[in-house]
Amino acid sequence: MSEVLEQPVVLNKSEAKTAGWPVASYLPAMLPIIGAVLMTLARIKAGTGFISDGALIVIALACYLTAAVFLLTNIYAPSSTAQRLGLWLTSLGVFFNLSSWGVRWIAARDHEFEILARQGGEMPWFFRYIPFANLYDLSIAFAFGAGLTTLLITRRKNMSFLGALSLPMISLILLLALFIGNDIISLQPILDSYWRPIHVGVASLSYGVALVCFAIAVLYLLKDGVKTESMAIWTSIFALAVIATIGGAFGSFPVFTTGTYRASTFFVGEGTRVPLPLRATIPYVGAILIISTLLLLGVLACFSQYLAKASEAAKTWGHRLLAFALVAQGLAITALVSQIKSLKNILPLIDTTQYAQFGQWVAEHAAGMPSEQIALLSSAELQNLSAQFIRENGSLLQFSLNANPVELASLITAFAGTLFVILFSFRTERIRESLPPLERLDGMMYKTASVTFALLAMLLITGAVWANESWGRYWAWDPKETGAFVAWLTYAAYLHTRIARGWTGRRSAYFAIAGFLFIVFTYLGVSYLLKGLHSYA
Repeated sequence: MSEVLEQPVVLNKSEAKTAGWPVASYLPAMLPIIGAVLMTLARIKAGTGFISDGALIVIALACYLTAAVFLLTNIYAPSSTAQRLGLWLTSLGVFFNLSSWGVRWIAARDHEFEILARQGGEMPWFFRYIPFANLYDLSIAFAFGAGLTTLLITRRKNMSFLGALSLPMISLILLLALFIGNDIISLQPILDSYWRPIHVGVASLSYGVALVCFAIAVLYLLKDGVKTESMAIWTSIFALAVIATIGGAFGSFPVFTTGTYRASTFFVGEGTRVPLPLRATIPYVGAILIISTLLLLGVLACFSQYLAKASEAAKTWGHRLLAFALVAQGLAITALVSQIKSLKNILPLIDTTQYAQFGQWVAEHAAGMPSEQIALLSSAELQNLSAQFIRENGSLLQFSLNANPVELASLITAFAGTLFVILFSFRTERIRESLPPLERLDGMMYKTASVTFALLAMLLITGAVWANESWGRYWAWDPKETGAFVAWLTYAAYLHTRIARGWTGRRSAYFAIAGFLFIVFTYLGVSYLLKGLHSYA
């Protein structure tokens, strides 16, 4: 032992530089935060003519995607230049990401001041206009938390690979934010508390760390020899689930039962923009999604045959069908986005079978009827109310990307999942060789899961305190509360099985993946599928 301790420590040049000034290795993570503070101060100085938060998000999105391309290229063809460019573009993306949130903060303050000048009242306090009011705000902070965590890890030696997977996922979150829209809303006065920014801020950071933990878990499985064909089965199942649930009421499988895809509509009047529970058919999209479904089912059949019986022919056909499915999914997204942008007269595309259900919305919001009176209306009367509303306001009905943000983001996520499986299938052994040892990946997964567990615990505690202050109770089994609790229990099980039972490797990776899926459901599913106290967010 004494001989070992007496040996001199030898550092290479890069390690020597870092050892001389440890803070230098954190510069890619520190500079974006400092820059974002300066950008926010510049917004205060410049006023409303300054660049908007939406424009900054687009720039951040471009930086993240470009950085991901460089980092992915570095895996297939190692290059110190590509690695450095990827790291600094990631840093630039985090800067614009956080700057968009800071600029929005000042815009929210200006919005509050406008209301104050118009209606009178007391000066709003500091915590009231912190931008944590809806899913758009949370998405910006979620992406920032994931981007910052990625930076803190990729600054380490041989860890730059992580951004190749985490940055596209962060880009999907920002894309969802753009689809949601950046309208500034005012929360109910009962929710006006300093616990709101604390609770939502902790939530966004916990989600971000969980995303990075998920990415590490996926890369661990790839390094550990999990076949890309197995991954393709799971991404295909996810894509099929997305296609099955979009285009109509949850659980009705509208694309499968009707062969069409229906998008929600907007009522756009003078100074008014209201989403309607009324859908109109987008031509061709449903047919392309049906083709995608058949191709994905073929992928499942072929890869299942290959994994069960080692059939090389099934493997070959599975990869061919997967490539065709990727093209079909891309065509469906292109057709959807282009027609939402181009179609103007949507009245012929509205299915009249929705009139009875839509009539309830018209009776409540347009006619102002009380719920007791609406309950007495017959189906024919509801249909007449709908028909009259559409005749009078048909020219004001429009499609919008903001009407179906989660559906569109889900389609793009399914496309991205298919794309990454295809990329992983190309020179798979080269990718595995470029990844760090399994022990190191497992250690990073454990550390990020531990941080996620701690942050989720803080989320539950701060949420309970805020709920008691606002509603007079700590816990109400609200869907979002329950989802966060289940996610926390999943990470608790991860830590328990690792510490008490010695579970590591694949079993731990599956826990990390399951935990993040629960977080995604809490983040999106509750807001759009279930009703509760968190539906506003």
